[in-house]
Amino acid sequence: MNIYTLRENVLTDNTLVLSSENKVFKGGYIAIINEYVYQNAWTDKMSVKRFRNQISLEKYLSKNYPTFEK
Repeated sequence: MNIYTLRENVLTDNTLVLSSENKVFKGGYIAIINEYVYQNAWTDKMSVKRFRNQISLEKYLSKNYPTFEK
C-alpha cells in the first residue's frame, strides 16, 4: 500500500492510497482518495472517492490534481 499527498490543506491533507501490486482493497477498489473540504475553523468535511480501474483514476487525477505525479 502506497500513500501520496495530493494537496496540503491547513488542517488536513488530501491523500491518495494505492493498493500494492496484484492486490485490491475490500470491495475491489485499486485506489482510494480522501478529500477534505473546509467546514469551519476546527474541522474539515471528508469525502472519500474509490476507484476500481486505472482509467477512471487517471481521468479524475488529471482533472482535479493536474500537477500530481507519482
